[in-house]
Amino acid sequence: MDTRICQETAMPFISRTFIADRLLPAVSIEKLIGKYVPDLKRAGSSYVCCCPFHKEKTPSFHVTPSKGLFHCFGCKESGNAIDFIRKYKNLDFVSAVEELAQYAGMEVEYEHKPEHDRADLNKPYYELLDRCASAFQQALFAKENENALNYYMQKRGMSREMIIAARLGFAPNSWSFLQEKVARNQDDINRLVDLGMLVRKEDRVFPMYHNRVMIPIIDRRHRVVSFGGRTMGDDKPKYLNTKESPIYRKRNELFGFCEALDANRNKPERIVIVEGYMDVLSVRQAGCTYAVASLGTATTPEQFKMMFGVTDKVVCCYDGDAAGRHAAWHALSIATPQLSADKEVRFAFLPPEHDPDSYVREFGKEAFEKFLDNSFSYPEFLIRHCAEEYNLSDPGQLSPFLSNALSKIKAIPIRTLQAAAIKLLAKPSGIPETQLFSMLDEALPDSDFMPRPEFVGGRQNSRQESAPANYRSSNKPYRKQNPRSFEIEDTDTPKEKSLLNTPMRKLIAFILQQPTVVATFLEDFSLFSFVDICTRLKIRGSADLSELISSIAREPDITPARFLEYSRDTQKEGYIRKLITAELGLSTDKDGELPLNKRADFLSKCLSEVLIEAINSRAFIINNRISAASPEEKEELKRIRETLLELKQS
Repeated sequence: MDTRICQETAMPFISRTFIADRLLPAVSIEKLIGKYVPDLKRAGSSYVCCCPFHKEKTPSFHVTPSKGLFHCFGCKESGNAIDFIRKYKNLDFVSAVEELAQYAGMEVEYEHKPEHDRADLNKPYYELLDRCASAFQQALFAKENENALNYYMQKRGMSREMIIAARLGFAPNSWSFLQEKVARNQDDINRLVDLGMLVRKEDRVFPMYHNRVMIPIIDRRHRVVSFGGRTMGDDKPKYLNTKESPIYRKRNELFGFCEALDANRNKPERIVIVEGYMDVLSVRQAGCTYAVASLGTATTPEQFKMMFGVTDKVVCCYDGDAAGRHAAWHALSIATPQLSADKEVRFAFLPPEHDPDSYVREFGKEAFEKFLDNSFSYPEFLIRHCAEEYNLSDPGQLSPFLSNALSKIKAIPIRTLQAAAIKLLAKPSGIPETQLFSMLDEALPDSDFMPRPEFVGGRQNSRQESAPANYRSSNKPYRKQNPRSFEIEDTDTPKEKSLLNTPMRKLIAFILQQPTVVATFLEDFSLFSFVDICTRLKIRGSADLSELISSIAREPDITPARFLEYSRDTQKEGYIRKLITAELGLSTDKDGELPLNKRADFLSKCLSEVLIEAINSRAFIINNRISAASPEEKEELKRIRETLLELKQS
């Protein structure tokens, strides 16, 4: 991105140099991935396991420490450590870099840091809320607040261990608790007002919460971003939620999501979404570690995107009353645009006298999980709900029933799911499936089941809504030109041409994959002279070749992972990713990688092939016009033939 734009917007950009030159070299990719995928095993010079990104029985996921890359030969996912964190944890680019930096014990470095960076402004907010959580928990265990601790332990059945792990607390009936225990100066008080923890009226501030048990909302990066406060009696409102703030957007968070990921290595087999905080805590304590809850609002597209980003199955668990079924129907309509062939949403309705909290406490974990196992599938709930709105014994209501049901089925983005719904629709309607499919072709999709304007294509149009406004974009800094960035001149995509259809592209792929070999033989193979020859012969890709060779000369320890990072967010990033993982036909020995001398032989062969093709092309042009060729051109053709013979013999 243009530096001027960066300064005008006053947004922090993560330094490219920090990522490529400091962060990635500091991370052992095999140790990082092994932290999340315990079955990663050494196999020669690489590590292999079953891919964490798709289901497979035979391991096809390879991690190559010398390259700093991973690659799955099954689903074709590949990249460096940042790409793994992004994919595995479903994070945006900035969050992935910050997470990786935290893992490596490093501070993120930013470009264009103005005096009032939003990132700097937001850091105190997180620190304040963390101090609030500590103060609330300390108050909970104070002798004078024994009634609050009894509420958790006796009335709600929470163990002491659970209370501590979930950072549950208590806001005393005091008008100055936060000012005394958390705020250190007037700036802190102002920030607590921004966060909704204090309320300003005229010249005074008052606590948002008092005499309530406090439940911290923790984001997926383990930061406290908000609170929910609950009364210990029948006072209204029963729950009081913190307002949205510079670091909190309720539509983008799920209570318990972070803990569900931690307990299930970021890949829970399913997620069950319930209505209340206490529901989540109770079922988690019982051993169901995959429960989450929306935050005082109906389930949003962003929340479904979060859940489907880490699991293939979401179960919506609601009360069996009218309100619960209404909430479930809303969830179904919100989930519909985001469904895919490998994603499933189901619906469970508890008996009227129970919520998940009471059910799991009375019947236990196994009964609750069995209840979830017997939940309604998407098409089952869809057809049942539609049928309940009509008296199907009345012939006059059959037509509107069919019209309503077919319009909703039409909006389903998966043909197989449509077929399942049609099969179920045939029974209450009494109409054959073939006829219903014909009617479906004529139906118009229900607009309530289509993507929301603010959430088209699985992402929001507003960057401010998608995350706290710390950053302009996860990838924007990489639009700035970097002296080490390069772009392959050929704009053809792999679908249009074979990936390695020219000797030059094959050479560039080798250099991207084996920069150590190039650095070792840089002088022995006179590679700068080779680049000059390619430039004089006007071989396509010479400029990119020159840039790569120069980069390796400047940084002999450069890795494929860093090459990939230099290309990030450029026009050719996708193509370079493919070249870095392209199959070059290099057979490997039992240790998984050929000896250095054999890889050098392969490089020598690539260099020769580039020149042979270029010289052959020149010879072909002259030979075609030999009758009109000048003496000089005939002499050139003779030299070309001699050179070709020497190259082929060498």
